[in-house]
Amino acid sequence: MYPFADFHCDTLLKVAGGRVDFSRLNKAGHLDLPRLQSAGFVFQCFAAFFEPGAGQEAALRQTLFLLNEAREKILTLPGVRWVKRGADLRTEGEKSLLALLSIEGADFLGNDPFLLELVHSLGVRLITLVWNGRNSLGDGVGVGPGGGGLTDLGIKALKIMENLGIIADVSHLNEKGFWQLAGAARRPFVASHSNAWALCRHPRNLKDEQIKEIGRNRGLIGMNLCPSFIAEKRKDQSLSTLVQHMSHIASLVPVDCLCLGCDLDGIRRLPLKMKDVRDLAPLPGYMEEAGFSAKEIRAVCSANLLRFLAENLE
Repeated sequence: MYPFADFHCDTLLKVAGGRVDFSRLNKAGHLDLPRLQSAGFVFQCFAAFFEPGAGQEAALRQTLFLLNEAREKILTLPGVRWVKRGADLRTEGEKSLLALLSIEGADFLGNDPFLLELVHSLGVRLITLVWNGRNSLGDGVGVGPGGGGLTDLGIKALKIMENLGIIADVSHLNEKGFWQLAGAARRPFVASHSNAWALCRHPRNLKDEQIKEIGRNRGLIGMNLCPSFIAEKRKDQSLSTLVQHMSHIASLVPVDCLCLGCDLDGIRRLPLKMKDVRDLAPLPGYMEEAGFSAKEIRAVCSANLLRFLAENLE
């Protein structure tokens, strides 16, 4: 059995809303601690996401609320180890779920980049700069072809994040902003939950040159289970088609750049024959059928992500 590590889920929203008790087996949602353990997960990143549009004060208050909920209801549970430094990833004899805290969409910042120091002090180690729309840092893919890229504040925030040791995530960032960030970045950045545009032309997916740039920068690309990111037609929205995305990306960059960014509890539907995280079990078999070696399967399923974090967290 291959261990799994995942770079993105939205389960925190369900936990904070009282719909899921993370410590127990639930019928609701895609995952909880018992289901992750039974599925062989050794690591999970939990995103704090607030629907944009209510203004900075509301975004800041809700983000801080979610970070506190994560601390109280997930990250300090028995059986969970909160990862804040590379040293926290030492897993020899470790049976606890390793857990990282992230923020999806930096709307909470407004025009106050000093707040990055605050969320870092609260344990955040990855930030997706924008969601689909526009915020003070830049434009997301939902703004459309006329959108701008990163703002001056966005570039400043990137530099502060790099100095603090917060990983920059370009998932949801539009193409212009991606290239501005790539030009300004001095540390590896990631697309925590995005697939390949060449196989499915969804605006959230990465074009080949973007994939190559992430590889050149020694970053990571997390494979997303969102069906509409995998294929246009429902009959093709399967784990085996997701492996085709992996194979395409691996033809452009080293396999070391691939990991999982499942987006569980952040998507309404799952690939065919999936109901929750436990149904990820057939993935290694599909990868083997596609020609991935046992070493490569282990790398994509968990080792790449754990190595990257060990190298890039202070």
